[in-house]
Amino acid sequence: MQTQALTLDLKQFLQAHEGKTLAKDQQAFQMAVKILDVWAFTDREKSVVLGDIPITTFRRMKAGKMSNQLNVDRRTRLSLILGIHKSLRIMFLQTKHQLEWISNPNRAFGQYSPKDVMLSGALVGLHDIRRYLHAART
Repeated sequence: MQTQALTLDLKQFLQAHEGKTLAKDQQAFQMAVKILDVWAFTDREKSVVLGDIPITTFRRMKAGKMSNQLNVDRRTRLSLILGIHKSLRIMFLQTKHQLEWISNPNRAFGQYSPKDVMLSGALVGLHDIRRYLHAART
């Protein structure tokens, strides 16, 4: 697999974050939480993957009581999770196979599972998984 260097298209980045509202952030957050549920993440694990959110704050947000808009880091994490989910749904028709891929060690990630990479809490880890899946399905 060939990888590309991380690059920033500033115009695209600004457009993606322009006009975001609390309601849109809440909706995207709820979607990501549901995806992480399917992937068998605990609430504590979800809070790490979504930006090291304190567990009480995470549970409040999960209950639909988000009081502030998300910052760029957390919004980017949501976007990457949605992209990973989309790629997995294209590649694997059965949820069981998606879950196996998330949970099994993978050479592309140094014999760590994609779930382990996500649980590192590093944003670049989510990006690497997303980029890997995108390359694998194209």
